[in-house]
Amino acid sequence: MNLTELLATLEAPIVVRPTRRMTQSELESYLDKAADILRGNADHSEFRGYVFALLFYKRINDCYEEEVRTQAETLIKAGVPQEQALQLARDPQNHHFIVPEAADWTKVARTAKGQLGQALNDAMLAIERANAHRQNNFDGILTGKIDFNKQDELPRDKLVNLINHFGSQTFDRAHVSDDLFGNAYEYLIRNFASKAGKSSGEFYTPAEVGFLMSEMLEPKAGMSICDWASGSGGLLLQCIRYVKKHGGDVRRLFLHGQESNVATYNISRINMILHGVPVWEHKQGDSLRDPRHLTSANRLKQFDRIIMNPPFSLEDWGHDTVASGDKFGRLAFGMPPASNGDWAWLQQIAKSLKDLDPETGESGKGMVVMSQGVLFRGQPEQTEEEDGQNQKADAEYVIRRGFVEADLIECIVVLPSKLFYGNGVPACLLLLNKNKPEARKGKTLMIWASRHFQKANPQNLLRPSDLMRILVPWRAFGDLAQAKALVDSHAAQLIREVEEHRDQRLADVEDAFGPVLAPLAKLMAERAELDALDLKVKAVDEAVSSEHKWFHPLAPLKTDAPLPPGEGPGTRTDKTAYAAARKQLVDAIKTHLKQLNKAIKELNKLQEERDSREQEIRLAAEREIAHLNEAAGDLRRICNDPIEARRYFALVDQAEIEENEFNLNLPRYVDTFEPEVVVPLPDAVRNLRISRDESAAVLSQLDELLAGLQ
Repeated sequence: MNLTELLATLEAPIVVRPTRRMTQSELESYLDKAADILRGNADHSEFRGYVFALLFYKRINDCYEEEVRTQAETLIKAGVPQEQALQLARDPQNHHFIVPEAADWTKVARTAKGQLGQALNDAMLAIERANAHRQNNFDGILTGKIDFNKQDELPRDKLVNLINHFGSQTFDRAHVSDDLFGNAYEYLIRNFASKAGKSSGEFYTPAEVGFLMSEMLEPKAGMSICDWASGSGGLLLQCIRYVKKHGGDVRRLFLHGQESNVATYNISRINMILHGVPVWEHKQGDSLRDPRHLTSANRLKQFDRIIMNPPFSLEDWGHDTVASGDKFGRLAFGMPPASNGDWAWLQQIAKSLKDLDPETGESGKGMVVMSQGVLFRGQPEQTEEEDGQNQKADAEYVIRRGFVEADLIECIVVLPSKLFYGNGVPACLLLLNKNKPEARKGKTLMIWASRHFQKANPQNLLRPSDLMRILVPWRAFGDLAQAKALVDSHAAQLIREVEEHRDQRLADVEDAFGPVLAPLAKLMAERAELDALDLKVKAVDEAVSSEHKWFHPLAPLKTDAPLPPGEGPGTRTDKTAYAAARKQLVDAIKTHLKQLNKAIKELNKLQEERDSREQEIRLAAEREIAHLNEAAGDLRRICNDPIEARRYFALVDQAEIEENEFNLNLPRYVDTFEPEVVVPLPDAVRNLRISRDESAAVLSQLDELLAGLQ
């Protein structure tokens, strides 16, 4: 390498913070900021449709451009002219989604503020039309109930801020994988749920509750699954994850959903597309007034599994529609009260569950989140002989009694409070089984799960250890010996899942930081080497040689060999030229050292950030594992003591329920009361004396203070 080449190398800038991929937590934080742009408005639910549509638009735009770019580069390398390559690369058959050139994000985002709303409307419509042929029809997915010209709903300044925010990040697959983006989209849904007030309960179920429901329902490949109040589609996604986790082919799941809110319906469609769900039958409409999943004979379709979180205690549920009779035959157990639709939902589930399949031995099962009021609201018939008055049985009592006598309720789980966004109503889970196994007939498992949870703001959370406390008695169906035998395997499985999640998050961090930090070791070695150089004039002169890594370009200038014949008398050495070259090289080395120090400092900060994040991830996993081990020990203790076990769960037969007048409120069957703390008498006396002495001291100080004021 000659002097010119070495100087060019030394003077080349060092990229101190190159672009890197976003981690899951960074992407979630980025989307948090998108929601924060809307801060200050009364109800975030008004804006979620706009935000989700814009984010989906940006995602498919960037992925489409990435696919076009990659395909064009491949064609050009194969010798296809650039213009022809670009044309071929835009062939719709080669892409998951199409974004017409007129709808390109960059073009639309540069539209003047006054015309931006209309430009977005036009772009969204163009994308829907361009993708109308897709298996997941785009009809209305970006335009239904969304008008970017409605400034009263979405002020123009906030729209511009959202466009600028989303435009600051590339969302193609090279920067954000499908799994990462799908998870982030669900995170954004959860974020809106936390800010959207009462309306949030209409479209979001906490992921840990959905996980529990899928674990108890145990869907399998080949089954049909329905959510009659599908919201954002999260519960169906949990069923997909369950099947995938257990090695099932998710392509053989037959998914159905119905959602009344148009904006939420479109959010769920986007959610499924982003998670790569190729086919599912999704309808828009009111499931109670107008169920859309029907047979060719206009009867309600029946499903292997139903999973739901409908609106709690819906007042306007459609009583007027069925008052003169329900053409779908759903209300066989009775007419729910006009002001509360809980038992209308439950009867719809019961009607749309499959009967026992003699070939598979499977019968239809449904799991639903309900207000705890369904367990006890309504009074039985009262007579004068019983209490001196005549009173007909309340509607909800009649229906609940019908469910118990039909042996439909297999399990009830009472959940901790404040799990659901925007809804403080105490909730429970009901698992319905159209045809229980013989050993479970006439029995209902009741699980009191209100004691163990993580307190958080704004909502409480169920940890893996809390879920295990529910799943173990459920899978043992209340049998203490079997429950005890299941503890170790459940703890081990959940610990494996915590470890897998930890490893995925660590890999995510390494994927983002690793390539950027890769040059650090080389840069540090180079700095150490340059730091060791003595750059004083005398030392440089003594070190110059043709073999020296840094000073070798000076060697030809330093030689004293005679000039070739005909070039004149004297020697080759030109002291002036040599000195100038030496100074230039030394200055370049010093400048390069400064660049190295700056680059290494930046990369060290980045490395500290990576190490800190990895430590957080490891510590969080350690806490979860510690909770699981603690819960496992607690469950073993509980299962050794039937009296203690009764504080957490009870297997109740139909006769006991009948004795309690078909009231399913769990405190009638499970000892939900906390034991009183027993204080030994000597301790109580000592505590009383201490309190008395403390009170006397305070009174004495108060007397002195009052005396001083007189």
